[in-house]
Amino acid sequence: MDGWPDELSSSELLACAVAEHPAFRSGADLDRIDPAALSGGEQVDLLAVLEEQRRWFEAAQLRLLARIQADDDSQLGLGQEGVSVALQLPLRTAQTRLAQADTLVRQLPRTLAAVSDGALSAAHANVLAEAVWRLPDDPALPAALEETVLPPVLAAGCVTVPQLKRQVRRAVLALDPSTAEQRHQRAVSERRVEYHPGEDGMASLTALLPAPDAQLIFDRLTTATKLLPTEDPRTRDQQRADLFTDAILSGLPLDALPQVQGRRPAINVVVSADTLLGLNDQPAQLTGYGPITADTVRRLAADTSGTWRRLLTDPDTGALLDISPHRYRPPQRVCDYLAARDEVCAFPTCQQPGHRCEADHTIPYAQGGPTTRANLALTCRRHNHTKKTGTGWTYRHNPDGTYTWTTNTGHRYTSPTTQPWRTSSETKSRPPADQPPMNERRVEPEPPPF
Repeated sequence: MDGWPDELSSSELLACAVAEHPAFRSGADLDRIDPAALSGGEQVDLLAVLEEQRRWFEAAQLRLLARIQADDDSQLGLGQEGVSVALQLPLRTAQTRLAQADTLVRQLPRTLAAVSDGALSAAHANVLAEAVWRLPDDPALPAALEETVLPPVLAAGCVTVPQLKRQVRRAVLALDPSTAEQRHQRAVSERRVEYHPGEDGMASLTALLPAPDAQLIFDRLTTATKLLPTEDPRTRDQQRADLFTDAILSGLPLDALPQVQGRRPAINVVVSADTLLGLNDQPAQLTGYGPITADTVRRLAADTSGTWRRLLTDPDTGALLDISPHRYRPPQRVCDYLAARDEVCAFPTCQQPGHRCEADHTIPYAQGGPTTRANLALTCRRHNHTKKTGTGWTYRHNPDGTYTWTTNTGHRYTSPTTQPWRTSSETKSRPPADQPPMNERRVEPEPPPF
């Protein structure tokens, strides 16, 4: 159909949309449907139509991602970087999306066709793709997995992703029971603890553990709450959280821990001298997390445990000035400065924390680039090599603290600001043209007395 007639009502347009395959619908025609002119039942029908259309585009994107993966012949596999910056995805997510797309196109064509038809979402399809990764390298098994899982799922027409995961787990075990223990041991080898910043000054730690260990830890925390006084005002969840924190921090004494980049484990806080002195209540910046309240940072300032480091900013310009010198050796001060200023790798979508990165000359040292803070950036090992191996990727450090990367295809992407504690009004305050930038001048402020 070459577009739908102009005189059709919203209900008639909806009927046309329902009758069409997603590949032949026009976005402009769908946009002509006024939800306010539809009945409640028709609004649900329109919702289903729009979801089918979204899934059709998901299938098209999956096919494109698989092509990008197949065509990527770069030494470092930089296709994932291109996808990451183009779609504004974390690198690990881009890498996973490429692998999922490749698996769906090459090994699960029926599943991909169901996405294209609107019967499954990409999230459903990716459950099957990742299940294939757990199976032995037998070309018959992916098709057997589809044959086992797809008919009942498509017939039901209403299966959530968690429900599908349970069905797929059972199917994988039935198709390959002999290697179930091997898969479990491989999964055990991937156990880890991850840190996730949250809202309102909170964060979460997630531990991927063998199920018996995780259950035992939770049960012990729950049982330990019964040792607390009955008049304890905290909820059970709060008690478990506090017991967990106490057990970790007291069980891993600071003095017994090894150093990382010359330092014991500690937190870095970027704070204005005025905020620390109580002259204003501007938020501080907890490295690796984000903004924290002025009251929180002042409470940290009163903590004598020595598990945090103070990083001062100029109250007038917001520029990071220097680091309080009472704990630092000169070579370490440069690394600490970069870690505070940049916080993570300079690549736009890379979140590798600063302590795992290398100080890289933005203008290469061999080309006359000076070893100054203005010409140093934090890059993880991968993105340090990205610029150095003749891939065609380059980057520059902008005056506002951001980094602009140019890909081998000529596309340009700029990272978010690496100085999140600076407000827009602060960034307007610039040194005169005849003065060097703040981060190139030697400024030694007097640390606040605490």
